[in-house]
Amino acid sequence: MRRLPGRSTTAAAAALLVLSGTLAACASPQAGASGADEKSATEMCPTADTKGTIKIGMSSPLAVFAPLLLGIETGAFDKAGIDVEIEKIPSAESLPLVARGQLDAQMTSLSSAHFNTLKDGVDVRWIVPMDDQQEIPAGTPVPGYWSRKDIVGSAASPDLSKLKGADVSTPTGGTGVSGLILDNALKKVGLGINDVKLSPPLVGPDALSALANGAISAAWISAPLEVEAAKNPDLVPIAGYEPGVTGTAIMAGRTLLDRPEVAVKFTQVLSQVTTKYLDGDYRENPETVRLLATAEEVDESTIKNSALLAFDPSFSMDGTEKFADDLQKFSLERGELEYDEPLDSADLIDARFTEAAASCESVVG
Repeated sequence: MRRLPGRSTTAAAAALLVLSGTLAACASPQAGASGADEKSATEMCPTADTKGTIKIGMSSPLAVFAPLLLGIETGAFDKAGIDVEIEKIPSAESLPLVARGQLDAQMTSLSSAHFNTLKDGVDVRWIVPMDDQQEIPAGTPVPGYWSRKDIVGSAASPDLSKLKGADVSTPTGGTGVSGLILDNALKKVGLGINDVKLSPPLVGPDALSALANGAISAAWISAPLEVEAAKNPDLVPIAGYEPGVTGTAIMAGRTLLDRPEVAVKFTQVLSQVTTKYLDGDYRENPETVRLLATAEEVDESTIKNSALLAFDPSFSMDGTEKFADDLQKFSLERGELEYDEPLDSADLIDARFTEAAASCESVVG
């Protein structure tokens, strides 16, 4: 793997400005000039000789990106002839680069920005989901929203109605998936996101510190800081991802969509490392723990104590369209989108790549 040099904030901002003026001129999601969009899954099978470079934007090496991180850390992509180059860059800055062909894909979460690019006819599609959220007992320390016992009570049965009018921090100011998770959790007690006061976004240690010292009543605690949050007996987890699709996604641009065989081989590597390293409770596998700790740039103890994530080696796209529909509806209600009538979320999703990865003969063994 080669890491691309970081881009300056000024350069990224310039890219955003240029993109905003050129989106309408981009090809539509169904109009790839190469004819790749017309291929069925059975026509996209790679061979042992299929090779290529894939440049991916990724904000940071998060636990939910484990299959990609392991493919890089173990050299599995290199062995398969796929040179993966990672550029560490915020998702908001990498999306314009994907749209313009300067990056091939993003490792990110589905957001309102992706729906806006769809509206403008930009070729960016969700081709691979990542983690598959399992049902977990209430009170399990997981990334998500946390509060304090003096506000919501016990971790086993927190009373979210106590958050009415309270200061709550989300990493995005209430937009996107984290906003939807908060809204869904509050709806269970007859409230909604508009019934709390959204404080300025806090992330990382700042969110944990503000919650612990009483500056805010609830905050999104991101991985791996849920491990630290769990050490504080006054803090309790109150809301996280619903079972199923989480929206963590590989969003591919035209430069990868036009190389379907390369994308399928890339997906087969993801499946291979998932099967080998992430089956069952991988936290009990010393080799997986060592590899993930190095890839995620954390201590091995953090991997062992973090919530167990689930990854389906088939990377089925089942449920992705419903997830996208729900997020689009929420984003429309919040005024995050540049249009008023919902689009067909299916146009943002391309399941052929995971279907081909599963049905074509594997050439990455």
